[in-house]
Amino acid sequence: MWQRKMQSLLIFTLLFLGLISAKPDAKSERLINNAIANNGIVKLTSDTYFKYTQGSRDYGIVILLTALSSQMRCYPCREFDPEYHLVAASHLKSKKPERLFFGHLDFDDGQAVYQQLGLQTAPTILYFPPTDGSGKADAIKYDINRNGFAAEPFVEFLNQHATEPVKLVRPVDYFKLATNVFLGLGTLAVIKLLYQYFNFIIFHKNTWTVLTLFVVLIMTSGHMFNRIRGTPYAHHGPNGQLNYVAVDFQSQFGIETQIIASIYGILAFAVIALSRSVPKFDDAFRQRMGVYVWLACFVVIYSCLIAFFRLKNGAYPFKLFF
Repeated sequence: MWQRKMQSLLIFTLLFLGLISAKPDAKSERLINNAIANNGIVKLTSDTYFKYTQGSRDYGIVILLTALSSQMRCYPCREFDPEYHLVAASHLKSKKPERLFFGHLDFDDGQAVYQQLGLQTAPTILYFPPTDGSGKADAIKYDINRNGFAAEPFVEFLNQHATEPVKLVRPVDYFKLATNVFLGLGTLAVIKLLYQYFNFIIFHKNTWTVLTLFVVLIMTSGHMFNRIRGTPYAHHGPNGQLNYVAVDFQSQFGIETQIIASIYGILAFAVIALSRSVPKFDDAFRQRMGVYVWLACFVVIYSCLIAFFRLKNGAYPFKLFF
């Protein structure tokens, strides 16, 4: 009886020592060392890409595919790259960085991967969740064209799909903060000095008319959509050409907001001129010409607006002149 107890105690001790001395998975260990050495980023090649994304893995890995060489002229890659590095560095400081890794594969180091995936544009962000290898775990693609280049929507995407939460930590830019405080105090001082000379502008009805029109144009042109989604200002195509219009009613670029706001502004100005300025002409001939000019301006610009809608979606059914 005593020998049996000693034998059970010995087996339990050996199992306990085996558990506490167990080493992490070899792939995970290499990923951890690589991430620590590069401030959270795992530098990849074609070989390591397939090694870390195929087979079983107890970790998730996000991979950013870019084309950062000067010959490729991938401006979106350069714009998103620092935001991606910021997210990776923030996650490296978390409690369990070994559960999620951030890889980076450039075109010069991973042409075989680009060919196998059939990629024609960059950047491309793929998330590979953990898997036991028994079934195929498809990568989840981050829609950067819709979400923009900011780190915040990217972190939101990761928290929706990754098993390990990601927290973004932006370093404080003290120089920028001090500059803003200094400019703010200076602006307040200037306003206080000039208020007695220009206070009539604040209470004039035309001032509030212009301010109201400005707010209306901002709200109806899609500016708030851009601020919420963090949409890019424009988009570079596969051959480096600059696209100003997102061909979809569910997405847009920042420059589209400016175009739409300008069109709406011209239309509003034409209506104001027809209703306020033209009736003040004393000469009937000038009134008639003013009506013709501003009405023609309104019709032409409105035709441009409809043409712009048709450019975003070829199925848009309406057309005026263009």
